[in-house]
Amino acid sequence: MPWGLVGQERPLKILANMIGNGRLPHGLLLTGATGTGKYTLALSLAQALNCENPEPDRSPCRQCVSCKKIAGDVHPDVSVLNPKGKLHIIRIEDVRELRDALNFRPYEAKYKVAIIRSAERFREDAGGALLKTLEEPTPDTVLILTAISPGGVMETLVSRCVKVKVSPLSRDRIFAALSAKGLDLKLSHILAGLSGGALGLALGLDSALTLSVWDSVDRLFGIAEGPKYLKAAIEWTATFAGEVEKLEKEDETGGKSRFMALVMDSIRLWWRDVAVLAATGKNEALLGPPPSMAQKKWAKTITARTVVGLESAMAKLADGLNRSMGLTLMFENYWLDVLQYF
Repeated sequence: MPWGLVGQERPLKILANMIGNGRLPHGLLLTGATGTGKYTLALSLAQALNCENPEPDRSPCRQCVSCKKIAGDVHPDVSVLNPKGKLHIIRIEDVRELRDALNFRPYEAKYKVAIIRSAERFREDAGGALLKTLEEPTPDTVLILTAISPGGVMETLVSRCVKVKVSPLSRDRIFAALSAKGLDLKLSHILAGLSGGALGLALGLDSALTLSVWDSVDRLFGIAEGPKYLKAAIEWTATFAGEVEKLEKEDETGGKSRFMALVMDSIRLWWRDVAVLAATGKNEALLGPPPSMAQKKWAKTITARTVVGLESAMAKLADGLNRSMGLTLMFENYWLDVLQYF
């Protein structure tokens, strides 16, 4: 796989041409949605610049000593700077340390490469500390910044970098990549549908948990009888709330928010595919797996009013959760809102 990335032919061609023409800028800004491969591309570029046996397309061989050191995060001439602390910011002291290291010539590589992740998280003083290095870099230094979009990065930094966009992949391409890794077909469909074009996001989801959440959502919406549905929904909410509480106590790395996002996204995708199936009658138009019996049943009866109402109920739920209102109460209200469309 060239450069270690699925797809991204356009940015790869741009970078390969820069390397081949000897016109690689000292400052690069790689932008794209979370999980689209910005960091993977940055590491691959660091490898390509210092590879001992580069491929004809300028991609790294991944087998030489230099490539392996960079992959293992032990190369003395390649640095990675991440936001730190509870505020998740790039601190001035870390930038100063990086800047001092870049003042020295490479120990063993052709280029000293610094990768700065989440460049949106620069504090103003830290961004200012990096400016001189971008304005007056040493000839053998390359700085690679990554961000979701240029608009979130300090303009003074953006203006001194060449921007390269990493685009989302098609749903079919992500499905093919997941299937090629040997994942179950149904799971591959679900992950591809939830990915939003970001392969890294799909690969980062817990497979067993994702499948469990999808199946529980499908069972719940498959109960179209009011009393039975409401009883099942309330029981589901209690289980969900218990899982969130457990994650909140045990995990300080965002496990709670990721789990809640998985549940919300699964509900959205489930209903989205019902609406698409109702409108087109074609499985090929779905983002998720082949339709379940519950989805087929709903597709026969769903109306424009139902779609609008479900979207309104989801927006109300998301708004309440964003304002940190009680999780159990918000979900119970959501199930009650949905009940009126049965």
